[in-house]
Amino acid sequence: MKSFLRMCLTALLVVFLGTAGGCGVGETDTTAWPRADQEIQQGSKQEELLVYCGAGLRKPMEEIAVMFQEETGVLVQFSFGGSAQCIGKILTVDKGDAFLPGDVAELKELIEREMIDRQKAVVFHVPVLAVPRGNPAGITGIEDLGAPGVKVVLGDPEANPIGKLADKVLKEYSIFDKVEPNVVARTATVNELFTYLALKQADAAIIWEDNLLGSEDVELIETAVLADYIKTVPVVSLKCSANPEMANRLVEFTAGEKAMAIWEKWGFKPVPKVE
Repeated sequence: MKSFLRMCLTALLVVFLGTAGGCGVGETDTTAWPRADQEIQQGSKQEELLVYCGAGLRKPMEEIAVMFQEETGVLVQFSFGGSAQCIGKILTVDKGDAFLPGDVAELKELIEREMIDRQKAVVFHVPVLAVPRGNPAGITGIEDLGAPGVKVVLGDPEANPIGKLADKVLKEYSIFDKVEPNVVARTATVNELFTYLALKQADAAIIWEDNLLGSEDVELIETAVLADYIKTVPVVSLKCSANPEMANRLVEFTAGEKAMAIWEKWGFKPVPKVE
């Protein structure tokens, strides 16, 4: 009997140790892409770049990183998060090679501190009014966000560009005071806004158009109001980069023709090239 119990305990310990090494949800927002478990020849060191990136840009940037590594052999290490979170990390550790926020206006503090080496405009970020599939609350425009009983979720204006944009729109159309009591959550990233809608935990949100690509759970409500609030996504290299030549090469690559095919695949519209 004791022998049997020892065998059972041993089996449980093996299972525990086999799973304990995995990261739990939310433990880290730093991702190596492709994953750093790829074999590296003994005695050689993998050349890397650290890129801070808005969470809503994750899908295209992960693909672009793969293509960049295939061309240069350089591994791109990402730190994803809200723009404010990314900027906070850059200012705190003074380390990293490049940064992509959801709106060029987010670069203001880095520009003032003279921390940017090279800057390129990449794609447009188009805001839209979105609702859960089927539009259960019957939303027809931004004015409906202030209607009694409507549950609204918005980005945190202190954390991300979509939150700043939403507040600006609501204030300029003089409906902020009506909508604010209906706000059930403010999120740190645009991806969280999408999740609220997909799970039908909110009736409406202002998100980016590209978030809707391929979605079966969230739909767009056509409104001309938001057409005046389109933003531009930039990519910049940082002066704190340990590899400025390769950081600048990544900037050019991210805004270049090869990468643009990936941006468009994920629903982004390219910024016209200035001749």
